[in-house]
Amino acid sequence: MLESFFYTSILFKVTVLSYVVALLGYSVGLFKKGKLFSSLPLGLFGLAFLACTLLIGDRWIEAGRPPFKSFYESLVFAAWTISLISLVVEYRFKLHLVGFLSSVGIALIFLFALTKRDVEIIALPPALQTWMFIPHVISYFLAYGALFVAGVTAVLYLLLPQGMASHHSLGEQARIDFSAATYQITKFGFLFLTAGLLLGAWWGQNAWSNYWGWDPKENWALITWLIFAAYFHFRNLPAWSEKRLAWVVIIGLAAIIFTYLGMDYLPTAQDSLHVYSGS
Repeated sequence: MLESFFYTSILFKVTVLSYVVALLGYSVGLFKKGKLFSSLPLGLFGLAFLACTLLIGDRWIEAGRPPFKSFYESLVFAAWTISLISLVVEYRFKLHLVGFLSSVGIALIFLFALTKRDVEIIALPPALQTWMFIPHVISYFLAYGALFVAGVTAVLYLLLPQGMASHHSLGEQARIDFSAATYQITKFGFLFLTAGLLLGAWWGQNAWSNYWGWDPKENWALITWLIFAAYFHFRNLPAWSEKRLAWVVIIGLAAIIFTYLGMDYLPTAQDSLHVYSGS
């Protein structure tokens, strides 16, 4: 893995190191009080997000196509969307724990990306050379990023059901309700999850004259959608406690991770049109 990192681009190295520095900043900021330690980790995370944006832009220019085709490219984009949602959520709720746990997840994604690094840039096949490719992929990855962060806040609710005060020393120290935060983030993620599913069906009709082919990944995408749809339904049932609802979000996140990373391990994976190209 160290050898693989050595052969990556300067921009990739800068991006990874920026996230590592941001993670260290969060680690310190969780235990240190004061305005500097409240704002510095968020600023470092913002710089890492900027570096990741430049990395994606550079890949887009180099490949001459949207950089979402290979597994490696999708992992980098997943890190970008998690960063974007995490920054917005931390700014909104003023809580370092979200940024800290998100940066841990992003660090693991980049470590995994090193094992999937592309040997060469892959051209888009004809079926992907359509305007729907970009909005479909972006919709799904915005959903993945948001629902990852929702999973983080759901875990925090289970650990801290009474909530906790903001880590930021900026104005009044608000108390964070993790269940309410999870609901707000999940609403946003579910919106894009639905958009991605509908765009995929429309794309399938245009490309293969079939809205739904019961492809293994399509099936798991539908299962994931149904889990989060159930979450919103269960919220209206008095018998369902906030703790149960948090577990539904966590199960939904596990389904997303399997849909994204576990497809290669299914016996039917080779029959899927959605398995990523690349190592």
